[in-house]
Amino acid sequence: MTSTRLELDQVAQGLFFWPVRALDRGLRHAGVRRAVKVGVDFCCGACAVVTAVAVSEGVGTVGVGETAALALLVGLVLVVADGLGGSYRAIWRYTSMREAVTLSVSSSVVLGALLALRGLGTLGMSVATLLLVVLLMLFLSVGVRALRRWSVAEAKQRAHASGTSAAPPHRVLIAGAGQHGLSIGRELMQGAAPGVQLVGFLDDDPAKHGALLNGVPVLGGVRDALALAQGHDVREVIVAMPSATRAVVRALGRRLEEVGIRVRAVGGIDRFVRGRDVHRPGSVTLHELLDGAPSAPTAHPTPDGSRRVLVTGGAGFIGSHLTRMLLDRGYSVRMLDRFDYGRAGIEGLAHPRLEVLAGDVCSSRDVGRALRDVHGVIALAAIVGDPACNLDPEETINLNYTATKILIEACNFHRVRRLVFASSCSVYGASGGGALTEQSRLNPVSLYARTRVLSESILFDRAGDVEPVVLRLSTVFGLSPRMRFDLVVNTLAVRAVVDGGITITGGNQWRPNVHCRDAARAFIAALEAPAERVAGEVFNVGGDALNHTIADLGDLVAEIVGDVQVARARDGTDLRDYRVSFAKIRRVLGFEPEWTVAAGIREVAAAVRAEPALRNYQNSAYHNVQALRQTLTTPRRRRGDWTAAREPTPV
Repeated sequence: MTSTRLELDQVAQGLFFWPVRALDRGLRHAGVRRAVKVGVDFCCGACAVVTAVAVSEGVGTVGVGETAALALLVGLVLVVADGLGGSYRAIWRYTSMREAVTLSVSSSVVLGALLALRGLGTLGMSVATLLLVVLLMLFLSVGVRALRRWSVAEAKQRAHASGTSAAPPHRVLIAGAGQHGLSIGRELMQGAAPGVQLVGFLDDDPAKHGALLNGVPVLGGVRDALALAQGHDVREVIVAMPSATRAVVRALGRRLEEVGIRVRAVGGIDRFVRGRDVHRPGSVTLHELLDGAPSAPTAHPTPDGSRRVLVTGGAGFIGSHLTRMLLDRGYSVRMLDRFDYGRAGIEGLAHPRLEVLAGDVCSSRDVGRALRDVHGVIALAAIVGDPACNLDPEETINLNYTATKILIEACNFHRVRRLVFASSCSVYGASGGGALTEQSRLNPVSLYARTRVLSESILFDRAGDVEPVVLRLSTVFGLSPRMRFDLVVNTLAVRAVVDGGITITGGNQWRPNVHCRDAARAFIAALEAPAERVAGEVFNVGGDALNHTIADLGDLVAEIVGDVQVARARDGTDLRDYRVSFAKIRRVLGFEPEWTVAAGIREVAAAVRAEPALRNYQNSAYHNVQALRQTLTTPRRRRGDWTAAREPTPV
């Protein structure tokens, strides 16, 4: 259900049922919607004039004719200014600075026109009255848009709360009515993707316009994609134009995604719309290869009745906390880790419900063994951080991306219900400006961030019957059994304590932050949440108050540790700069961080002062880059070099 229809359905329950229904049908056309927007803005300008004149000077004093003429003039000027600013090209929204600037400029244009008329002697009103006209006009314009957004959000919440089983169809357009587009359309019409409704085709060949292809109309050209998609309540556009250049596809995607319409360039269909892969050479999934083979076993409960969770990378910085928390909550935990950074994360951890497997997430055999009788998976294993990823790009792609493909297909085969995947807020890259949401454009500027984007995509593309949940983590900090001193807060804190001085490089870059224990809590929340709330969703993990600039972090460390010399250096090599909004995870999962950055600094500083081993912060065990450099300079591992992943105990 589109936002327009949701909004109208609320009103339709009252007195104006039939007129509203008629308006709903009319608003499916982009031209009608633009006309309505123009009419609303015109009324805002005219009402502002009438109200301002009535309040300040009186309509009788100014004259009904003069007031009506001024109302007409102001309404027309406002509409023209908003139109030139692009306010009628897309849905009204207040999530961008551009929209606010457009309204401000339009108001300034109206004010300038009124002052010019007054200066020419055509208009006899006071400056105060003219200012009141413009302020009321701006207030009404903002109020109408804000009211619309509020009513749509309220309608969506009510629709979600009603719990109706009949989900609205996923309406799609196919850009390209050639061989590829027709093939995809045919699969859709034959029911290859249940719940997906093909609305029509787009093609730049005028001869095809209006034709029916497999019973589906060619609605117009690709250049009209935005208007046609909005006019037909489309949620996704599938680009099936293999001959189109990357620049053309990117430009089309940018226009559509700016108004919330998803865009994908495809070679198949169900894979891209519902998370499966439709028999394409070189892209067949494990589930399809085994179609007709005996069914994979379902997960059986453990002897004590607990649910078993697999944690890949469970001995790491976050995983060592997460493993302990899961055990405390009564789960049976199976850990798959190749221990590149040692076993400090699980040192001294012995528990009857903990099973430790030494294995490689890049090995389908190790992953398959680890997934037996598992109900859920939390995927943490990866090469984390830009410097570490740059040591060996081939190994990074293998572990951070190829392993994700192995994992999601193995989860489908073993009928794992929930897969919670660790991604990163670094996917937003150089995105200075307002707080970024899960819907913001991705702009990865490093190999690590690009592998996270690719992994997210492959998870959703090949989800099948698995419920994937992606958590984009902020920069993590805090004390962990597998300690790291290559994270910005931890690095500053340990150097302030040990060296008595820190160096701030750059300083103006924004970073979101989250404590490692809070990150572990978020994974558990995503694991346990109902499927209708989290399946197929992406969540930023952190807290709004934990967005800080690097310079602010340095000042905070100096203040808390005390007697610290702070040096500042310029650096133009780090392009990452982003603030992140965490409203979604707060609203959907009720997640709020328990740790502030200041509390984390105090925790790390106290631990460094109390434990002599931590004062040697340059030890390679505390740095991913140094530990991996030692690993990667040794002879390349082969399957026989690994400690075999032991078979799970039969139940």
